[in-house]
Amino acid sequence: MSAQPKIDVPRLHDAFRFDRRGLRRAVETGSAMAAFYDEDGAISLTRVDLVDSTPRGIGMMSPLEVEPGVRVCLYSGAWPMPHRAGIVTRCVPEGEGFRVGLRCDDRAAA
Repeated sequence: MSAQPKIDVPRLHDAFRFDRRGLRRAVETGSAMAAFYDEDGAISLTRVDLVDSTPRGIGMMSPLEVEPGVRVCLYSGAWPMPHRAGIVTRCVPEGEGFRVGLRCDDRAAA
């Protein structure tokens, strides 16, 4: 049995050196307010800068280090309901902040 050749998939933006995402990502700009909830229910609020997105996730820069598994809600604009929510999958130091990967919850139809 012969090995399958590697296929180089071009990406719009490399968020991490090693990336498990198979979906093509789009470069994002702007910021949002992030609410990080720890296992005890405590909340940390901070502004994050959006980096990239796929239909299933968001990459962002945060001034706070966040443990993988922490629940996050992102709020944008004047809407009181979360724009996107999910679970932190990774957090790596970059520059003066942290590059955070968020696996977003599936959006349900109304």
